[in-house]
Amino acid sequence: MLPEPIQRALSTLARAQEAHGGAIRARWRAGGLGAALTKLESNLPDEEREAVDLLTGALPALTHAQNDLNELSDLFTTPEGSVLVDWCAANAWARDAEMAKLLAVAATKPELRERVATAARDRVVEGPLLDALACAPLLGDGQQLARPENAEARARLEILIWEAGASALETPALGKWLFGSPHTFQEMVAGPAHGTLRGRVLAARCLEISVRGLPAMTDPELVGRTLQTLQPLLLHPEPLVWVHAARALGRLTGQLEQLEGTLLDWVLGEQPLLRQRALTAFASLPADRLMFLATNLAAIISSPDEDAYVLAALSAATPYLFFERRDLWDRLAKRILAGDGGAISARALARGLSPLWRRDSVRAEVEGTLRALREMARCAPTKTLDDSRRWIEVIAVADMIDAAERDPLDLERGLENLVRVAAQYDDEEADARAARFAMSLGATFQEARRILLGHGRMRQRAAAINALEGGARAFALRLWGPLLATRPTGEADEEPDLAATWELLASTPAELLDIVKERRQVEGADPEDDVPLEVLALRLGGYA
Repeated sequence: MLPEPIQRALSTLARAQEAHGGAIRARWRAGGLGAALTKLESNLPDEEREAVDLLTGALPALTHAQNDLNELSDLFTTPEGSVLVDWCAANAWARDAEMAKLLAVAATKPELRERVATAARDRVVEGPLLDALACAPLLGDGQQLARPENAEARARLEILIWEAGASALETPALGKWLFGSPHTFQEMVAGPAHGTLRGRVLAARCLEISVRGLPAMTDPELVGRTLQTLQPLLLHPEPLVWVHAARALGRLTGQLEQLEGTLLDWVLGEQPLLRQRALTAFASLPADRLMFLATNLAAIISSPDEDAYVLAALSAATPYLFFERRDLWDRLAKRILAGDGGAISARALARGLSPLWRRDSVRAEVEGTLRALREMARCAPTKTLDDSRRWIEVIAVADMIDAAERDPLDLERGLENLVRVAAQYDDEEADARAARFAMSLGATFQEARRILLGHGRMRQRAAAINALEGGARAFALRLWGPLLATRPTGEADEEPDLAATWELLASTPAELLDIVKERRQVEGADPEDDVPLEVLALRLGGYA
């Protein structure tokens, strides 16, 4: 039974709904906008005001325990159930409540279904990461999701999936929704997978976090479409795409055992690119599948003949291997910390640990390895520009353990941090910062270009190359877009005009190649000296 004061408060508000429903919702809503409840002006009678305030403090805790949740769910057959839906809608911002399960029960009541859809939409737009994602299926299938009234929810879903993928947070319930309708799959995965770079990253991350929820009776045609969609993502040259696609393939193989043979063929094959992707997928397998294949994986980890890229590919699976087979991950990390694989493997391991650091629950377990990598990077002798770039990135990834300030040229990491915040709550200042980050891309890009073409130390030029690539990637991803498209309160920030920035980025690859050509015409010039510039020009051209 619910506590008597809570039951009494719900009954009081149920009786008052017709006369004062708007004022009740307004008081709940205002409480989330930073106003102290005791200072809120209200036209509610004292009894109703006290009931609103009592439920404000008491209901969030009841949404966490299953027994209490069952008691609340039983109310949806009574007038008090309507009050609960109002509470969910008005408190869509609340970070201390879990509303998805409650709203899912309410959605089974025909008389509440329309109001539940509105409450779920608001929760997707304003709620914290996991609960907001759990409310997405309540918006309907892909056709309903594509409606104009869901535009803001679609933008917030991009933020949520971006962060869930960055943290490797699996949400099997999302898989049941995703694979429950070809329209939903098209809207969330297949469509974005054939679009912009951001769309491809989102498609890969959406699959990664959801495939463990693939229903056993999924339409075989939809399974085939999933594999067809996954293949080009797996072969994409951008790590932001292929790493998540490879992890998704590994998790999907746990659901579809028939994929194991293909995966093993690739792992044991001679084609370097396919083997790289397959190794990440292989090391991302669920524990029950690794139980039968652990010997193969252990042999690869222990083999002294494997090159740095093999250790790096396995390290990319860290968010899963760390939990599924900790003993194997420990052996892999020990090799890399001993220097095997050099900067290539160290960078991959740092990147692989980054999602785990984003989860407060495992920070203590990964801090030691991240700190060891940071020390390696600080002290590593760097003979080449490429190695210097990799060690600088290791330091940048590990900055978080010391709360160190990011490199001022690293706008990409700054935007990533804003998305991480936006996945928990909407913040007007964070959105404004995203717009300012976007507007400063051009100036930062020019400064990095100046440093690169100057005569500074190798470390400075390496950092400049990282900044140029990161700036071009940030421009291609346009992460500020979904941030500026979600605005529960306050005035919306306009999308910045970046035409001049686009012209700068688009012209840079050809300019760099012209510079390389001029340098090589100088008598005695070593053609190898400017190979990093040539590679950079090609990469920037890909983003442009």
